[in-house]
Amino acid sequence: MLSGILLLVMLSGCTQVLFQPQRAQFATPDILGVMYENVQLETHDGLKLHGWKLLSKDIYKGTILFFQGNGENISTHFSNVYWLTDHGYDVYLFDYRGYGNSEGAAQLDAVIRDVETTIGYSVKQLAKNENLIVMGYSLGASLAIHAVAHSQHKESIKALITIEGFSDYRKVTQDVLSTSWLTWALQWPLSFAMDNSYRPLDAVAQIAPISLMLMHSKEDEIIPFEHAQALYEAANEPKKLQVVTGSHNRIFNKIENRQLLLDYLTGLTLSDVKKYFF
Repeated sequence: MLSGILLLVMLSGCTQVLFQPQRAQFATPDILGVMYENVQLETHDGLKLHGWKLLSKDIYKGTILFFQGNGENISTHFSNVYWLTDHGYDVYLFDYRGYGNSEGAAQLDAVIRDVETTIGYSVKQLAKNENLIVMGYSLGASLAIHAVAHSQHKESIKALITIEGFSDYRKVTQDVLSTSWLTWALQWPLSFAMDNSYRPLDAVAQIAPISLMLMHSKEDEIIPFEHAQALYEAANEPKKLQVVTGSHNRIFNKIENRQLLLDYLTGLTLSDVKKYFF
């Protein structure tokens, strides 16, 4: 009996550790003065994914595709990126399947394919000769590492920016479950049941020659800094490991962290100018 209960926990718990969706919409970007458009795309298996395009308030500088963390939905996660519209960036963000107004249920294989679909969609919306900036937070960062590394659209991607990403699905499962006495004993059986086929550490070297910046806080209470160090060491140039401050879910509450990201984005623009004129 006990072994049967443990098996059920192992089979269902892995998805629950990775994906914690909510359907309810808590807010829309206009409450923060951001103009936006509803967008929808179709997945490889015929589901509809819902998203938003946040519209730049300033002279247009580029387009960012943002992948959120594992909880709630884009109606809470847009707080991480809405401020980029003040600095000339359009931002796309989509709910994973099973989140918000997106159809289906989240499973790792399918979500990985959906990430590539959203990259393809966003690339098609760009002006001629323009490149996409991909950005991911927490789970979204790790999904984006694998997707960008294997994307059919790599030539149209200018940079990948990860925030508080993890290097290994099994290792991060252990890290998360070990933080509570209620789940401490499950960290080993659940971590070995976790699908590690899309391990970011195995993919990160293939991102080059796309520019890569890994942003991570040493104060992160959920995903230890060692994940970022491992990814940085495995990646090829051009790469940057940017240490930031703050807890896992509040990196961009800090103005100084926002400025570090803006400085990096400005550097990408300057590198384009040098490429075309020098």
